[in-house]
Amino acid sequence: MVQATENLTALTIRLLTTGPHPRLKDWDRLGVDVLDAQPVSGHADLLSRHVGQHLDLAAPSSLVAGLAPGTVIRLRARLAGGEALAEKRPPPGTFVAEPPTP
Repeated sequence: MVQATENLTALTIRLLTTGPHPRLKDWDRLGVDVLDAQPVSGHADLLSRHVGQHLDLAAPSSLVAGLAPGTVIRLRARLAGGEALAEKRPPPGTFVAEPPTP
């Protein structure tokens, strides 16, 4: 049996699209541009390679409800089962959304 790598990366992303996740109840699938990525101490960094690229990211609906395209979000995410997943319950200060500027 192969064990999953414990991984977590701090991402800065720009929200492009959002909609319900097709498989995960109470999660949304976000289409984002990855603006920056930093390793999280004590964890493998499996998402930094996406800086400058588009990425589909699953996030709890409760965290992203009402966010408009163009919003810049700072969050932590992991790669699991080939899919990028935001933390389900992010520690204080690790999920920050900045509304788009007009």
